[in-house]
Amino acid sequence: MLSPPDRGELLRFLCHVRFPATKQEICQQCAALGAPAAHLARLRTLPEGTYVEPDTVLQALPHL
Repeated sequence: MLSPPDRGELLRFLCHVRFPATKQEICQQCAALGAPAAHLARLRTLPEGTYVEPDTVLQALPHL
């Protein structure tokens, strides 16, 4: 599970993503927003699919 600081930091980028969005769209939009490479690498571990809000993205991230 993401630690609270990582979760909060990632949420700062996810809240600007236009949902619904696919894994690829989420990664592209977060990259365009300037998300750090570590966050982008984490987002690339998402299962394929369409996500409807930031919380569903955070819940879908595989546990470390």
